[in-house]
Amino acid sequence: MKINFEFAVYNDKLDKFELDENIHQLELSDEESKKYEDLKSPDLDFYHWFKESDSFVKYMNEEVYQDSENKKFAICDIDDISFRRFYFFKVTSGDSHYEYFKKLFGIHEESEWQDREDVGEEILQHLSTKRKELILELG
Repeated sequence: MKINFEFAVYNDKLDKFELDENIHQLELSDEESKKYEDLKSPDLDFYHWFKESDSFVKYMNEEVYQDSENKKFAICDIDDISFRRFYFFKVTSGDSHYEYFKKLFGIHEESEWQDREDVGEEILQHLSTKRKELILELG
């Protein structure tokens, strides 16, 4: 089974992500394909499975970012599942992103009238920590 990936490269100095415009393809073994089908979802367990996979890390080191010591990146898309909102969330992002992060981080709005910017800033504070967990570093 072949799957497609897109990545975002992390810049330490600017503390921001930039989209790697390339689509990369990885061949999964039969065992990995079964696990992929079992875990395939937009949740972070799926993301972390790839992050911790020896074959994925080897693929990244040898095929995608060879000769890129200490390169930091994150997975944006795995086939049709996107994790981009983690890296490119803005206070002006759409309602679906707000709802997703409010649920993920347990953010409770005190009233319907609470300023959206306040909630967005709280989400960004939580994301500053969460993004660090999602970054993969080649060494």
